[in-house]
Amino acid sequence: MSAPVQNQAQPQTPTAAATAAADPCPSANTMWNAAKLAIKEDRAIMLDYYVDTHKNTAFLGIDPETSDRILVKSKEEFTSLVKKSYKVDEDFIIVTENSLYVVSGKIQKRKVNLASLQGAYE
Repeated sequence: MSAPVQNQAQPQTPTAAATAAADPCPSANTMWNAAKLAIKEDRAIMLDYYVDTHKNTAFLGIDPETSDRILVKSKEEFTSLVKKSYKVDEDFIIVTENSLYVVSGKIQKRKVNLASLQGAYE
């Protein structure tokens, strides 16, 4: 005969608000629109800027002289030029030369000297 099962602690299911605060994630509608656009334009969907833009450690860099825009994580990590952007729910889909970036609607805009960023890597 086996021993009776003792009460075991059950894992807690986090609330939607706690999960959203801890692990920001784009909405299903944003992802659906990104998928449609990726298929239409034959571009990869990139999510690597999502959490960083949500936490304000990545931003949309705008060159004041040319008005060109890029996504920036650091002096060493940034995207190609932004061609177009779409607002979907609380987020944005950013179209660059090769990819689609899904970023948080909390993204900040900052002035950057695009020539100095790109010139360091040519």
